[in-house]
Amino acid sequence: MTGPVNYPPQNKENSEWTCVSWFKKISVAVASKTSPFFGRVVAAVVSVVTFIPSLAVDLVYAVKSLYDRKIAKPQTMVQNQIPGSGSQTTVQSQVPENSYQIPAPNPPLIPRAKVQWRRDIPDRDVRAIMGRYDLFLAKNITHHPKEIPKAAYQQLDKAKKGNIPIELITPDGVTTIKLQERLGGGGSKIFYDIGNGQALAMIASAHQFYDELMMLGYLEKLGIPTNEIKPAIIRWEFQDKKYTRATYIAPSFNAYAEHNAFVLDGKNYLEAASRLDDRKVLPADKDSFTLDNWDQVLMPLVKDIRTLIDNGVSTLDDACSAILVGKGTKFHSGGPADYEVRAFPFDFSSKQAEYVGLPVKERLSAKEEESTLKQYIRAVVTVQFDAYSCDLPEEWESLVVSLTKRYLRQ
Repeated sequence: MTGPVNYPPQNKENSEWTCVSWFKKISVAVASKTSPFFGRVVAAVVSVVTFIPSLAVDLVYAVKSLYDRKIAKPQTMVQNQIPGSGSQTTVQSQVPENSYQIPAPNPPLIPRAKVQWRRDIPDRDVRAIMGRYDLFLAKNITHHPKEIPKAAYQQLDKAKKGNIPIELITPDGVTTIKLQERLGGGGSKIFYDIGNGQALAMIASAHQFYDELMMLGYLEKLGIPTNEIKPAIIRWEFQDKKYTRATYIAPSFNAYAEHNAFVLDGKNYLEAASRLDDRKVLPADKDSFTLDNWDQVLMPLVKDIRTLIDNGVSTLDDACSAILVGKGTKFHSGGPADYEVRAFPFDFSSKQAEYVGLPVKERLSAKEEESTLKQYIRAVVTVQFDAYSCDLPEEWESLVVSLTKRYLRQ
C-alpha cells in the first residue's frame, strides 16, 4: 500500500475574489496619501469599472488551479508500483514534498529495489525491457552499493585474482564461478573470463549496469550489432554476511571469432589483430586503392552509421568499434561480399556521468557524422594495411579521407 495522500497546500493569495483584493489594495494605496474615507471612495468607484476584468482574472486562476491539481509522479518507487511501467523507469531521489499518489486498483506486490535510477525512455519496447531488469534487481539486490563496507569491497578485489569463488545470479539461475583471465577493459570497467565463452564486467559505478543495458536494448531496436550483454548480479561473502552488486555478462570477443565474426576493438588492437589471424577485409584479387572495390564491404557499415546518427547515438571515441563478419554469420547483412563490416558500438557508460534517457541526443550534426564515419573507416583500412599497426602511412591515410568523402550523405 502507498502512504497517506498528501495534498498540495492551498495558495492563500488566490483564495479570495480578485475584485475584493483589488479594492483592498487601491483603498490602502490612496488612504496612505489622503484619508481612509477617501481611499474607500476611490476604491469603490474603480471597482465598478474593473468588476468584469476581475472576473476574467478569477477564471484564469480557476483553470490554472485545476491544471495544477494533477497527480505528481513520485520520485521513489513504492512497494506496489511496477518498475519501468512509466516513461521514467527508475528513481534515486526523494518524493517531492508537495506530491501525492493514488494507488492503482489491486496492484501486484513487488519488493522495493535497493538500487534505482531515473531514466526517460519513451520507446515502449526498451522501457519494457528495462522494467524487467528493475524487477530482477528488486528480487536479488540486498544492499545499496553505499551500504557495503569498504572491507567487503576489498574482499571482492581478492576474488578478481581468481582465488575466491563468488556466486553469479542471472535470470536463468545461480551458479558459482571463479574469475579467470583478465580480458581487457579501461578505467570504468574490466572484463574477466568466467568460462564457456562468457566474460563478466567488473564495473566502477552501479549506474553503468543500467546505462549499458539500456543502450543495448536501444541498439537492438535500431538493428545495430552490439555486444550482447545480459544482466547479472555477483554475490560474495564477507564476515558471514552476503553482499550483492549489479553488473552484466557478455560473450567474449574470442567467442565471436569462433563464429567467423571479428571485433575491431581499437583499444585492444593487438588482441584484435591476433584474432584476425592475417585476414584482410578485401579479397586478395581486389586492389585496395580502387574505391569501387570497397562498396560491398563498407555499405552495411555506412547504413549503420547513418542509423546511429539519425537516432541520437554518438559512438565517437570509446564506443566506436566495428566488426568484420563473414557470410552466413548472424550480423552479415546478406549482401554479396564474403566479408563485410558492420558497426559494433559498445562501452557507452561512464563511471562519473549517468544518462538522462533516450535518445541520448537529438539527431547528430553533419560534422559529427563525418568524424564518426572517418573513425570507423580508419579502423577498417588499418586491418587491410596491417592490423598490428597503430599508424597508417600517408598513402593509406589518404585512402581513408577518400572513402569518407565517398560515403558522406549529399
